Amino acid sequence: MNEKQDLVCVFKGQPFEAEVVRARLESEGIPAMIMNNSMSAIFSTYTITAGPVSVLVNPQDKERADQLLNEQ
Repeated sequence: MNEKQDLVCVFKGQPFEAEVVRARLESEGIPAMIMNNSMSAIFSTYTITAGPVSVLVNPQDKERADQLLNEQ
C-alpha cells in the first residue's frame, strides 16, 4: 500500500497567499506543502522568489482541498 504517488497542485500564487492556503488545508486535516516552482524545492515563505509558488497535496486529498478552497 506504500505506492509512490505524485503530489498535485491545488493553488498557485504569491508566497504569502500560498502560506494562508497551506495553513487552511492543514487546519482541516489535509497535509500540504509549498513548493517554489522556479527552484523546484521546498522553501521558506520569508524568502524572495522569482515566480509563483504552488501548494501541493496528496492526490486523494485534491477533491476535498478544492472544495475547501472554493468556499468563501
